[in-house]
Amino acid sequence: MNNKENTSRIKYLPLKGAGGSLWLFLELVVITVVAWVVFDPAIVNIYNYNLPMGYDHERLLYAQTEYISHYPEVSDEEKKLQIIRQLKSMDEVENVYIHTNRYREPGYYYPNYEQVSLEQDTLYLAYISFLPNANFFETYGIKPLPGSPSAEELSTIDERSNQVVLTRQAAITLFGTENVVGRHFQNLGYDQEPTQMTIAGVVEDIRSTPARSIRSLIFTPSKPETTDIFIIIRLRDGINSSRFIEEHGRELIAKGKTNFCRISQLTTFDDHLQEMELDAGRPQEVNRSLALALFFLLNLCLAVIGTVWLQAKRRTEECGVRRAYGATKPRLLLSFLAEGALMATIACVIGCVIFLNYAYSGLEIDNGIEYFTTMYGTCDHLSYSDRTWVEFFWPHFLIVSGVVYIIILCTVLIGTAIPALKIIN
Repeated sequence: MNNKENTSRIKYLPLKGAGGSLWLFLELVVITVVAWVVFDPAIVNIYNYNLPMGYDHERLLYAQTEYISHYPEVSDEEKKLQIIRQLKSMDEVENVYIHTNRYREPGYYYPNYEQVSLEQDTLYLAYISFLPNANFFETYGIKPLPGSPSAEELSTIDERSNQVVLTRQAAITLFGTENVVGRHFQNLGYDQEPTQMTIAGVVEDIRSTPARSIRSLIFTPSKPETTDIFIIIRLRDGINSSRFIEEHGRELIAKGKTNFCRISQLTTFDDHLQEMELDAGRPQEVNRSLALALFFLLNLCLAVIGTVWLQAKRRTEECGVRRAYGATKPRLLLSFLAEGALMATIACVIGCVIFLNYAYSGLEIDNGIEYFTTMYGTCDHLSYSDRTWVEFFWPHFLIVSGVVYIIILCTVLIGTAIPALKIIN
């Protein structure tokens, strides 16, 4: 073999020293398994909190009231109309909804379920109650689908008519289509005779809180259950709710005062949602998962960079020999990165397979629906159609595994490039 051929072979052969990479490889396998456990809750929570709410909650205000005195001779309807007229007299206020209990309203954290029956199939669907003739749908900004009555008409449904409103997803869950106005199903209730319910309209899907992925909802008109008054105020388009409270909060509170009650607390609806979730402990859980993921990511970067740096320093002499025989800096860097990418890929695949065996051990199937305790989930409903990829085993495993792989690959490439650039210069 002549000298020219030998030089060419040394120039293009891949870097040696795979044996010295064994420790890093094993480290990456262990890191993959741990990363799965750490990043899984963070990924699921980020996904859930970025799902659309389905209505314009950013222009809503939430007001609690307290009674100054009671006037039995004044009907609840007259009380509501008096407050609505006074609040809507402000130019910035578009609509007002008065309800006398916040139980099962949008913004209430824990859902309740109706047991419904259709063609011998029994389902549990979450429901939200609303007060008739109180501007419910138009105030919240819940939009009817084409072919359904207007929001104003839906808000006037009386409970005595046995009519309800479904979200798009609830209609699809029950009938397989969203064109269901005028159709019927049975409300089985609890300790009651089954009641035939008529569908008055179908509206766009909404979520009651950012933590819930439930979209199959039944809106049922109901009488007030308590005497406490809560007020939802929709501001006109283009008005910032937080700034409005700062600039006009006192004026609105004054408008909401009558001879029997007054506004005791005024917040944005977003703050109300956060308060409900805070009471349920969700923000602490989410923040904890994100903080743990960030802390792990930082330590992952430091560990990989440190290990690769030590490994690369042992190969300084090898790089010098390669350079002496004509290997270019870009080719040496590419060789380092290719080695790191291959090692990260194989290690991540092995780590995910190890975790798969553990995750699969916690998989249970009940009536065709998968439940698993070994992966993070927020499934708290029984409607199959409401389930996202989070509640399905294989999509959940593959998506999180893909994210974990990308994180580890990027970390290894960055950790490899930093010392490699130092060595080959």
